[in-house]
Amino acid sequence: MPWKNGGGSTLEYVREPAEGDFGWRLSVARVETDGPFSTFPDVDRILVLLTGAGMDLAVDGTAMSLRAPLDHHRFIGEAAVTASLVDGPTTDLNLMWRRDHWTADVALHDGPARVDADLVVGYVAAGAARLPDGTILEPGDAFGRERAVLWSGDATVVVFALHSVR
Repeated sequence: MPWKNGGGSTLEYVREPAEGDFGWRLSVARVETDGPFSTFPDVDRILVLLTGAGMDLAVDGTAMSLRAPLDHHRFIGEAAVTASLVDGPTTDLNLMWRRDHWTADVALHDGPARVDADLVVGYVAAGAARLPDGTILEPGDAFGRERAVLWSGDATVVVFALHSVR
C-alpha cells in the first residue's frame, strides 16, 4: 500500500481481526523520504530496522536512532514522530497493537528458541528456521502462534510476545 504522503509504502503481513480496526498488526514498510509518521490513537508500536543505513526519529521531541540492522524502538501511536533518513531508503518491521487489548515485548533470537506468550509473532530476518510441523521459514517470512512457538535452525528471528490485558 503506498502511503498517502508519497514517502513510502507498507506491506501488511497480518492483522487481527482481518476486517475493521485491528487489535494488532505486523507490517514491513519501505521508507523512501524524510517526513512525519501517521498517528494511531490508542495504539503502541515497535519499529525494527531491517535494511538501510537507518533513520533518526524525533518522537514528541525526543531523539531516537535506528542505525544498525535490528535496532528497535517502542513508542506510542499518538506521538508526533518525524523520521530523517541517514543515507537513503530503509525497510522497517512494525508491530502495532491496541493497548486496551495487548501488551507486547520484542526480543532477537539467534538460533533455536522457544517463546511463550498469549500470542507469539515472529519475523525471520536471516538464516532459516524450522517449525515443529516441518515448515521451513526463510528471510522475510513471518509466523504467529498462540501460547508458544518452538523453532530450530540458524535463523535470526525478531520475536514479539503479546500478552492479553483482557
